[in-house]
Amino acid sequence: MISSSIRAALLGAALAVLGAGVSAQVETGKPIQLKAPKKKIAKFKGEVLSMTSVQIIVRSQANERVIRTFTYTPEVREKMQQIIDRGGYQHGDSVEIHHEPGSDVAVKITGKPSKPL
Repeated sequence: MISSSIRAALLGAALAVLGAGVSAQVETGKPIQLKAPKKKIAKFKGEVLSMTSVQIIVRSQANERVIRTFTYTPEVREKMQQIIDRGGYQHGDSVEIHHEPGSDVAVKITGKPSKPL
């Protein structure tokens, strides 16, 4: 009986020593910060068919059969309203529309509007 209590005491001491060593090895590190992937922007080059304060209809320069209609982001809508106040884009004006792939919302529109008729 004495030997089993000695064994139990030794076993308890060994577990205490091993448990302290294991807990010392466990650390919680800082969370890994991941950068959000950059959004790719697609470009569509074409000529203006029609333009309003809500949308612009553009025919592709590369393929005349491709016609796309783009709406505006709020930032672009403000810029387009200023352009409309000065006469807007006319039929045949060359523009480049930046948009997210798979989306018909213009993020940026570049091109020089011609003088109104």
